[in-house]
Amino acid sequence: MRLIARQKIWLLIVLGVNLALWLIPSDVVEEIARQRQVMLGRYSRTHFAWIVAVAGISLVSFYVDWSTGPTYKRRWFQVVATLMFLLPSVTLIDYLLRTPDVEHYVRDRVAFHRPAGARFSGTYADQSQAYRTYPHAPPGYPPVPVTLTTDARGYRNPAAAESSEIVVLGDSFAEGSNVSDEHCWPARLSGLIGTSVYNLGMSSYDPLHYLESLRDTGLALKPRYVLCMIYEGNDFRSTKSDEKRKKPSISKRFEDYLDRSPVIKTLDRLLIDTFGPINAEGPLRDPSRIDWLPLAIPAGQQARYYVFEPKQLRDLYQSRDDFAADRHWLNPRQQLQEMHQLCKSSSAELVIVFAPTKAHVVFPLAADSLDASRVREFTAISYEEPLPPAPVFLQDLRQNVEAREQVIGEWCAKESLAFLSLTPALQSAAEGGTQVYYTYDQHWTPAGHDIVAQAVLEFLDVRRRPSSTMTSGPPPPWHVP
Repeated sequence: MRLIARQKIWLLIVLGVNLALWLIPSDVVEEIARQRQVMLGRYSRTHFAWIVAVAGISLVSFYVDWSTGPTYKRRWFQVVATLMFLLPSVTLIDYLLRTPDVEHYVRDRVAFHRPAGARFSGTYADQSQAYRTYPHAPPGYPPVPVTLTTDARGYRNPAAAESSEIVVLGDSFAEGSNVSDEHCWPARLSGLIGTSVYNLGMSSYDPLHYLESLRDTGLALKPRYVLCMIYEGNDFRSTKSDEKRKKPSISKRFEDYLDRSPVIKTLDRLLIDTFGPINAEGPLRDPSRIDWLPLAIPAGQQARYYVFEPKQLRDLYQSRDDFAADRHWLNPRQQLQEMHQLCKSSSAELVIVFAPTKAHVVFPLAADSLDASRVREFTAISYEEPLPPAPVFLQDLRQNVEAREQVIGEWCAKESLAFLSLTPALQSAAEGGTQVYYTYDQHWTPAGHDIVAQAVLEFLDVRRRPSSTMTSGPPPPWHVP
């Protein structure tokens, strides 16, 4: 077939675009550091999706464009007719597949929840979710059988209690991601303390949802204590961010709808499982940015291994003054104040429980043995702001590790709010050889939940104990020797 000038130009443009997409690799080290999938050992998932999409569009364009006269019109009609049939059909299939069991959430209000009376089960394997991972990736925590059971309200409790001595607010660290019902710390606390603990924790919650779930459900349970867990990793959000989630735009709603699409998830999984393993062990360019991870804590035969994303170190690098004035702290601070007032009006005591990130706990334990330049280069991954020279950066990072925790603790003291930091207990356990976080996931292991439950018990035990019995006399009703 002899091509006319227009077809030749279009052919060159299409081939050039496709060739550029194939020749320009992604920053594979960045993808590994951010624990994202890598396709063919050299492309990010987004990059590879563009390669596939552009290749598909190119084939269709060639099919249409490499024709003339009536054939050209007929082929355009065939393409349009096929799209008009496929789009409604795929949309209908996607809608029919969207069951509560698939989505795992019921989003009927701000404080969304899981389907009521549901039971999810499986086994969590602590391994990299990406086929291409760290150059020296040791085994993680042993496999954990997981059962998640919800009550009539859609929260993780044996039953929808009418009252409870203690109510827990929080995100996945309170609900208990990747651990079974009996392992999550509110359940462990209930067993240790011998009284009712109602868990309002929910994966993907943040202070906006803590406040709403307290209003919707928590206060009606007439608790004596409300334990609000603040996770250092992603609980600091601006007012603007909250407003967008309360009243999402049409584009945001559409984006969220697509994110929960079972059809798109299936296609995504197919691409990952097909192209992710290929070249997953190939050579890495500049592996020094990540090959100091996973961290071994403690050193020696008792070592347990931990990885974390660059963002966790960047968050820890923020100074006290910067965090204290940050709108991402000022907004949740206001929400905590509202919770405090609501609890006081209901004769309940609000306790702020600070949950540190994995990097906050394990990085200081290994900082003395780390190469400053490697830590700096790792932290700079996908970060636009300049960082100081390596020795200065590492020194500043070590000085600022406790900054956020200190600001929150001092604010709580000023507001007469009870404050419990879990950092010392988790750090002490990790230093002693207990694996408190999973290796390849940010959440606590069953052992970590045990440490948290014990720390909360001891804190409440002291608060419960009357001043006259602090050093003598019988223990309070829930005291465990």
